[in-house]
Amino acid sequence: MYQIKVNGILLPTIYWSLSEAMDACAAEKARCRGAIMTEIVRL
Repeated sequence: MYQIKVNGILLPTIYWSLSEAMDACAAEKARCRGAIMTEIVRL
């Protein structure tokens, strides 16, 4: 299971696979057009 951090804030959504978490990171980067940092955290 994985969660993502966006600009140091851990989002509450839990992803079951790494590919889902990577897709969520890409979606956050597309949604926020500014410079954001994303990180994938394994639970």
